[in-house]
Amino acid sequence: MTTAEQDTRVDSMGEAVSRCLAEAGLRAGPPPGPEGRPPAVLAAIGTTARHALDGRLLRDALDAERLTRGHHLPFEDPAALLANPDWRLALVLSPWKKAVAARMGGLTHSATATGVVDTILRNGEGGLLGVNTNSWAAQAAMEILMGGATPAGVLVLGSGGSAGSVALAARRAWPDAPLLGSARNAGALAAWAADFGALTAAPDALPEVPFPTTGPTLIVNTTTWGETDVSEEQPFAFPLPRLLTPGSRFFDLNNRVSALQHAALQAGMSVMSGTYMQRVTNRCRAALLTARAS
Repeated sequence: MTTAEQDTRVDSMGEAVSRCLAEAGLRAGPPPGPEGRPPAVLAAIGTTARHALDGRLLRDALDAERLTRGHHLPFEDPAALLANPDWRLALVLSPWKKAVAARMGGLTHSATATGVVDTILRNGEGGLLGVNTNSWAAQAAMEILMGGATPAGVLVLGSGGSAGSVALAARRAWPDAPLLGSARNAGALAAWAADFGALTAAPDALPEVPFPTTGPTLIVNTTTWGETDVSEEQPFAFPLPRLLTPGSRFFDLNNRVSALQHAALQAGMSVMSGTYMQRVTNRCRAALLTARAS
């Protein structure tokens, strides 16, 4: 990676963090003293809660803010998570992002627009704010992947919570770019399209869809296919070989380097996994912690 490319990634991450803080009504906290910052108690809910709390990507983000962790609290029930007063910030992971959002009294604009909360921040008075950091992180990742270009069209595969975060990010970054979604759940797909002014297509109708332009030059996989070896044992719901176009971009939200990413690379596409997006998400979380404490 060149120095210029490294600078672009740093600038993109910093901009995403600043936007996330501003949306939450916060400003960056002051630099830490020589002893760092007080330990923070973190919580998480979701199928990978324990792994996320112990993960390197979160540790790296906390280290960058000179934060240390106190004990951490994994939860299996949203009511128990929200009732516990001991944590300062909570990670909300699949499959709870929409269910937790529906229980929150305070939401940022991105969380309201998507109905998704991936992070909960506790203020000094004990109130809770639901935040969607993923939308800012996805925007940063997609802008880097596009290298400053505007996509001729964006195709989003899947209709879960992450699909909404990606759609919101795409609408912010490229408001005039055509947006197309495809998913097996027709009802969820229709609701997603209505929220974001997008076109829709059933998986078996791809790629023969009347796009206003030549077709999508950015494809985003928001499904969990490719997240694990086991997930790849089932057929992929979309006709991937017919979607891959040399020179286009493929963004897979899964951190793992999956068969989808290999196929896109072999087709001559520029490819990004979800690792950078997750790094930005965790930097947003760490910055929220320090800003709230200041």
